[in-house]
Amino acid sequence: MRRLITVLGLSNEAILFDSKLYIIKAILAIGTGYIVGKISSVARLDMISVLLGVMYNLEPINIVGVKSGVIQLIASTLGAICTSILIVFLGINVFTIAISMGLTLYLSLKINWRMISPVAIFTCIYMTQYIQKNSLGNPSIWLTFKLRIVALGIGVIIAILYNYLFSFIYYREIAYKRLEFAKLRLLNGLEYTKTQLKNKCINRGKEYITLFPYIFNDLDLVHSNIELVISESKYLSTGEKRKKLQVMQKILEHFWQINHLAYDINFEICKEEKYDEFDKNSFRLINKAIENLRIINFISNNKTHELLIDDIEYKSIVNSNDRIYSNISAIELYTKLVVKEVRKLDSTL
Repeated sequence: MRRLITVLGLSNEAILFDSKLYIIKAILAIGTGYIVGKISSVARLDMISVLLGVMYNLEPINIVGVKSGVIQLIASTLGAICTSILIVFLGINVFTIAISMGLTLYLSLKINWRMISPVAIFTCIYMTQYIQKNSLGNPSIWLTFKLRIVALGIGVIIAILYNYLFSFIYYREIAYKRLEFAKLRLLNGLEYTKTQLKNKCINRGKEYITLFPYIFNDLDLVHSNIELVISESKYLSTGEKRKKLQVMQKILEHFWQINHLAYDINFEICKEEKYDEFDKNSFRLINKAIENLRIINFISNNKTHELLIDDIEYKSIVNSNDRIYSNISAIELYTKLVVKEVRKLDSTL
């Protein structure tokens, strides 16, 4: 039974990234979109646009998404206007379809060069392939334009409302789960480093070159998530909550430094020349750092980190010719700084 639950259940990483909340939010938002769309005399004629507008703007990472929603709507509106003008003068043919798509992509990149708006692309195709007819039975570009923008606008507004609601209610869990995910990924790299130290680079196939960049990517992803929450905190949070988010950013920066040092340790021990046996103090220090980080539980209400070292001493990083020992000492220092920041989080609960 337990094995079946494991097979059917979501992965731990998916849970820490609020996949369950996203599924629940999508169910509620789509249901609301369908009901509101059916009530609207205009939007009911284009339920596809309403529902797509909801899902395209429903944020999986539980932020408000006001800016992204507005950008999607602006890009779609401008794309629809350009396509409508081309249809009026050139009709619907291969040239109109091709040129309107090019203009839509240009406008989307002009608004935000980092992302092509999928909603704008769909709008461009929609305007040439789903022309509405007026009461006289004649094709109407204006009716098509109005129908598309109204239906899409309803979907975007519903998505933003649900983004706000879930972000406001689950604010604490969302941010703390991100930190827990980052901590687990960091521990993965430290455990690997510990094994490498113990066995004098048992994996000489440069496995670490693949492992640690993945961890960096995950840490950067969490950091960018927290930055998004901070940028939208004026919609959701008090000054106290914003301070907590800044503390979380600091913790993630320490995580990044620890991962960088662990990466460098693996580089050193896997060089061509073989190191002598590592001193027991180095192994003890990295093991201590792992245990201290493991005790921290960001998603638990219990202040388990009180079991950690009581006094945080600020020591300069060991100035040693042994690069590995210096890095391990630095890892110990950054671990203590993480503990210090975690205590700040609890002091503001």
